[in-house]
Amino acid sequence: MKKARTLLMLALALMLAFGVMGLAGCGTDEPDEPAEPTEPTEFEFDTLVEGRLTVGSDTAYPPFEFIEDGEVMGFDVDLVAAIADRLGLEYEFRTYNFDALIVGLQGGTEFDMIASAMTITEERAQQVDFSDPYIDSNQSLTVRADSDIETLAEMEGMRIGVQSGTTGEEYTRNNLPEGATVVPFENILQAMQALQAGEVEGVVNDLPISADIVLDETRELMIVEELRTDEQYGFAFNQENPGLRDAVNAALAEIKADGTYDDIYRKWFGETP
Repeated sequence: MKKARTLLMLALALMLAFGVMGLAGCGTDEPDEPAEPTEPTEFEFDTLVEGRLTVGSDTAYPPFEFIEDGEVMGFDVDLVAAIADRLGLEYEFRTYNFDALIVGLQGGTEFDMIASAMTITEERAQQVDFSDPYIDSNQSLTVRADSDIETLAEMEGMRIGVQSGTTGEEYTRNNLPEGATVVPFENILQAMQALQAGEVEGVVNDLPISADIVLDETRELMIVEELRTDEQYGFAFNQENPGLRDAVNAALAEIKADGTYDDIYRKWFGETP
């Protein structure tokens, strides 16, 4: 891997020198020399390609990341673009199945970071480093618009679709109604298509993503229950590359402070966080 270095000006305080009054018996009252400016914070990190941030993502997860007309776009994509700009880097997204992302990151040859609406969990944090959280989430239950189901608890003996390897799958297995069956899918769009086709009776998934999907009235789906899980998403990094995590955290703090984050959030969710 090639070594990349970036400087982030987190805080540069100019310190004024104060004149110090001489003590009794001193001949002159000379002011102290001005203090040296604070040094900028420096981060050293590796990237697979010099000058480029390579990002692994499950790009079938609107509105966070999805492909339209051959272009990857979404909330996470715009955040990464803003962060890369602060770091003086270009960026590239590579599509992977969600449940293969962590293994790909650990290998150190596929991508530099994960940006894929990934919930920060203790189990995952043992395998990768996470950035500071950048958005909150809960789980939700989606059913067909003509369904009488109102809660997950009512789905005894039914089939519940989930995306494989997600916290939605974990929540469903831990709260499975009696006789119900978990049906995993590679991505959430496949799970929702199975729901439309009657192959499952409900889908448990992250609320922001399901809320975006059901906006398409042609799908004839509706969210009937918000499942409180108090999740937070973070970007993930190889544990051997902590400098990149720290640099991204600093850039994320910058875009939150200067209003860029709010603009991106409003673009994709229609409101200010």
